[in-house]
Amino acid sequence: MAIRLARRVRDWSAELGLGRPAQNDEDHNYRYVVLSGAWLGLLDGGVLTYLPVFLARLGATPTMLSLLTSGPYLVGILTYVPGGAYAERHADQVKLANYFSLLARSSYVLVALLPLILAPASIPIVTVVLWSVAAIPTSVFLPALSTVFQKAVSARRRARMIGGRWALLTVVSAVCIPLVGIMSDSLPFPVGYQIAFLLSFAGAVMSVVYFSRLRLPPFSSQSQPSADRLPVAARVRLFLRPLTESRLFVRYNAATLVFRLAMFVPSSLFSLYWVNELSATDTWIGLRGGLGYLVLAVGYIVWGRWANELGHRNMLLVCGVGLGLYTLLTASVPAMQWLLPVAAVWGISQSGLDIGLLDMMLAVCPEGRQPSFVAAANVLISLSAFLGPLLGAAIAQTFGLRNALWVGGGLEILGALLFLWLPRQSELLPRQGRIPNFLEGKREEGL
Repeated sequence: MAIRLARRVRDWSAELGLGRPAQNDEDHNYRYVVLSGAWLGLLDGGVLTYLPVFLARLGATPTMLSLLTSGPYLVGILTYVPGGAYAERHADQVKLANYFSLLARSSYVLVALLPLILAPASIPIVTVVLWSVAAIPTSVFLPALSTVFQKAVSARRRARMIGGRWALLTVVSAVCIPLVGIMSDSLPFPVGYQIAFLLSFAGAVMSVVYFSRLRLPPFSSQSQPSADRLPVAARVRLFLRPLTESRLFVRYNAATLVFRLAMFVPSSLFSLYWVNELSATDTWIGLRGGLGYLVLAVGYIVWGRWANELGHRNMLLVCGVGLGLYTLLTASVPAMQWLLPVAAVWGISQSGLDIGLLDMMLAVCPEGRQPSFVAAANVLISLSAFLGPLLGAAIAQTFGLRNALWVGGGLEILGALLFLWLPRQSELLPRQGRIPNFLEGKREEGL
């Protein structure tokens, strides 16, 4: 048994790029992208999972929780274009991503301090404002991060690197989520939540420490150098040009826009449903999150390995339908104990969506224009994420939480069918020589 366990650990280490000394900068980058992700498990295990639960226990309405989700995306609609343009002017994308990451995540500390200075009834609205303002630095951080992902390793290893990073992140999250749930039930309210939010910020700091060790050549922008001298309206048109400039990029956004909108319809309702309809304790919510994240971690490894063989379009279609089934199953469970097996459906579906959507977006971005193209895509994502939760809240207040989840699940399945319009793998092959080896699915020795 011990020998088998040792072999399994060795295999997982190799799968995550940690099983051998770095032979070159690509191996070095692969390793530190993965390791920096491990610390982000404290974010998922803390603030990202339990902030909606915290607000629900304070009596937040469906509309308030929908604003927690949609507020940052409303800000993002206004800031992603200038944020992407700002990111594109910087040669050191790693340093830029780290700085704006910490700036955005300082909101965790502020939210943790709110119970010390505000009455409980005031905390939800102030939290929503803080969470929304944090989207301003995020609009620079995400384009820079996507550029780093594209430049850190060759295209043939990118899906595995992303999958490995998220797999390690979710393993840490799977351990943290149940522990935080038990802690929250054991300590006086809201001390457990405050500790979790502060630990999440500590994880963000440690992630930056590891991420700063990446070795990337200076980024060279291919945008027009005179853009800064143009009038504001002309600059906005220039920065939005990616939405129509590349045929494959347009197809990607058109095929994913409806699904993203549908995905956000029930997104802010789950915590309320668990607390108000199923009377779930934080311990049960933690167990549900822990199991879901363990399956998510396995899914990242599996989909990272199979994405090229199956084709990203096929993988997204299967996982999109799977996510809709998860929402429908959640609305059907009679008691909180059923949250555990249903969480496994979420984990295997969400992992494929995460890898497929990000990797295909990177594949359709022209070389040297990644920050601007990613920012343009995030404008559309932000629009979906702003409207979706508000629509979900309206449905929930009119027809009830359970019926709103039924509607959301059905919309997710219908939206997933539009993935059939995504570019085929063969259409991505000629793009700037970045994709051929990646699509062949060859296994790297030592991975």
